[in-house]
Amino acid sequence: MAGILTRLGRTAEEPVARYLSTWEGPLELWVIELVGELKLAEGVDFLLKHLNEPEPMTRRAIAVALGRIGAAYADTPGITSTRALEGLLELLRDLNPEVQVAAAEALAGLGRQEAVNPLLDELQDDNPQVRRAAAVALGRIGIPAAAAELVRLANNDPFAEVRQAAREALEQISDRSVRSLLEALTAENLDEREVALRQLLDAGPAALPPLIRLAGSDDSGIRRLVAWVLGMLGEEAGLATLFLLAEDSESSVRLAAIQALGRIRHLRAAERLSRLLEDADPKIAGMAANALERLGELAVEPVFGILTHQSPEVRVRAIDVLGRLRHEGAVERLISGLDDSSYWVRLVSAQALGEIGDVRAVPALIERLDDPDRLVRAMSAEALGKLRDYRASMKLLERVEDESDLVRANVFLALGRIGNPIAVPFLMKALDDTEVRVRLSAIEALGLLRAKAAREKLRAIARPWPWSREPGRVKDAARWALSMIDSSGTVI
Repeated sequence: MAGILTRLGRTAEEPVARYLSTWEGPLELWVIELVGELKLAEGVDFLLKHLNEPEPMTRRAIAVALGRIGAAYADTPGITSTRALEGLLELLRDLNPEVQVAAAEALAGLGRQEAVNPLLDELQDDNPQVRRAAAVALGRIGIPAAAAELVRLANNDPFAEVRQAAREALEQISDRSVRSLLEALTAENLDEREVALRQLLDAGPAALPPLIRLAGSDDSGIRRLVAWVLGMLGEEAGLATLFLLAEDSESSVRLAAIQALGRIRHLRAAERLSRLLEDADPKIAGMAANALERLGELAVEPVFGILTHQSPEVRVRAIDVLGRLRHEGAVERLISGLDDSSYWVRLVSAQALGEIGDVRAVPALIERLDDPDRLVRAMSAEALGKLRDYRASMKLLERVEDESDLVRANVFLALGRIGNPIAVPFLMKALDDTEVRVRLSAIEALGLLRAKAAREKLRAIARPWPWSREPGRVKDAARWALSMIDSSGTVI
């Protein structure tokens, strides 16, 4: 009969409720199970009247039924769940361990905070099955206040199954706590985000286990936040998880993991990031380059390792990183890059050598002023200007009539930066160049050289329209150069 009534569902609730109101005599198990299966709210008071039934199996069945009804009404306003909770707390103190275990399991399903302290008391019970059930329930409820007692149980209980249950409960509590803090990082309120981040960072290494577990979440937003927080924590123990997240199927997660690796100052992080310079996605490779730059000295050797990569694009990325690092140890390898078959590698090598500023590169950069590619010639001239070595002066003067206006512009600016007065006549002539960018570079160079011989011509350029028909930016440059010349007592 119980099975038939259960299958009827809500249709059976009213007649069953009437039946219970007239019940007299000993309580039978099938009645308790029926009330629980139907999750009958009216059945709670009926069950509470029988908490002192003499048979332990009856009390155990009551605990199960109360758990089902209470859980069904947990999110519904009213007293049904509260009354079920009261009955279960009483059964938790039962003298029979099986009844206590059933009550603890039911309380876990309710998830009510009011059950935490009574469950904590049961962690002291003489029966290991009761202690285990209480630990499991506390883990499912997930209140951090239970952590201290669970740690004690996990470390000291004489029964392995109790220790394991306590450890798993601690994992659940920490996972839930960390997950809520991660979700708080997306809150609109800035104060809430700051508090959540502070709590995660204050937890330090203790936050790592739940973060590592949450890295396997199906929610890409959670995985992205995990990567970000692992980077902020900066712990080496988080590297393996970040390596996995750096290969995530979601681009946003990969980018967050790569950025995080740049915050963990460890050689393993640099080695993995250097390999990511080979990634087909330019956004991923670009983020890896930024992260390597952040790692500084740690990145040098791993990046050196891919300077011989078969792909010119990858070699360019490696050279770019070395240039940003301004590491003198990279000079010889970058000089060899000036002879690469790819013009793009030669270009970036020249750029990096200019950024590093080591004069050992001067002879090789001088040779590149004759490169067949105009961009390489232009970048070599720019790099020589940054190195400011007189040895480059004569070769630069040979390129003042280069067919490329970009090369001519960079040559003139380099001559100004080097500061060799022999360049002044060439710069004066360049003031009549047909290209604006070349005239601008020549004017700036004359200002850097404080060339008083150019004062009259610069004044003519700086005059207002219609006396001077130069663009406004050329006139502004001329006025700046005149101010530089007039502020110097040196005559060139």
